[in-house]
Amino acid sequence: MHAPHISENVWWIIAIVMSAALLAVWLPILPSAKSRNQVALIPLMGVLFLSTMGKLRGHDLTTLLSIYSTVVLAFTLGAVGRKEDVRIAVRQGEDPLGTPTSKSDPANRRLTIQYSISIAVAFALWAWLKYGQ
Repeated sequence: MHAPHISENVWWIIAIVMSAALLAVWLPILPSAKSRNQVALIPLMGVLFLSTMGKLRGHDLTTLLSIYSTVVLAFTLGAVGRKEDVRIAVRQGEDPLGTPTSKSDPANRRLTIQYSISIAVAFALWAWLKYGQ
């Protein structure tokens, strides 16, 4: 199956929509203003990081926007439906994916499984869009 060609303008739209989706999923589930402020900076920091790295490595803007959108998609899908699990992890002061000592906690296990699947799905979609000819 051939991947569709997506123009740079469409990638900008996808990146903006994915950023809005990330904020729509993450901001309501975080328990503190500090954690919400940190998540609100993710789109800005992602664009700054990728644009800097893209210039250093010589990537075009279309590739950078596709990478950004893929990463944001993975983090958005990873948190969908896991409000209580994320809140528990954030209240414990832990990484939402868990630490080695808390991996046995069911909330962290569910988050880890969902994030692993969402990262694999997002990467497969990106690889198909990038290389599927």
